[in-house]
Amino acid sequence: MNYFDAVKHRRSIHALEDVAVVPDEKVIEIVELALNHTPTAFNGQETRAVVLFGEKHRELWNDAEKIAREKQGDGDFSRTEERINGFCNGHGTILFFQDTEVIQGFQEKMPHLHNEFDVWSQQNQGMLQYVIWAGLEAVGYAASLQHMEMHLKPEWNIPKSWKMIAQMPFGKQAQPLKDKKIIPVEEKLIVIR
Repeated sequence: MNYFDAVKHRRSIHALEDVAVVPDEKVIEIVELALNHTPTAFNGQETRAVVLFGEKHRELWNDAEKIAREKQGDGDFSRTEERINGFCNGHGTILFFQDTEVIQGFQEKMPHLHNEFDVWSQQNQGMLQYVIWAGLEAVGYAASLQHMEMHLKPEWNIPKSWKMIAQMPFGKQAQPLKDKKIIPVEEKLIVIR
């Protein structure tokens, strides 16, 4: 699948299966390529990622479910439980981080741009996440982007300066695609020549 086909076909898929569509090394290659070549403001390269497969991936989502249940209390948990189960049933998860030490270093060097570095860092994250998401789509994986509270295991040795931004569970698609309503481009685009 070429890049623009991947962009066109990418959707948020919440129901996943633990099927290796490609070897795990291909997923790691996609993440490495994205980390090395997705632009960042001032070439700061503060974006970070962790890839979890197998039991570690399932532990992450089981823990997320416990946290979500505690936060929800006695309310109806069925929709959240269904989504988390769909993620847990996938093949893996990519965790996205921002290295706060890099951002703080730029803020100290250029205090007149202090607030902008936080904004630019979020833009850098969005680009990285999309490059990886399109890359997963191109090789046949379904995915979605999540923002859930999770505990990171000490044995994973994730530096304290890494702040988690999002999670991307991926796997074989296990739900039918819904039609996506697309607003006519004439309402979204102005061309000036």
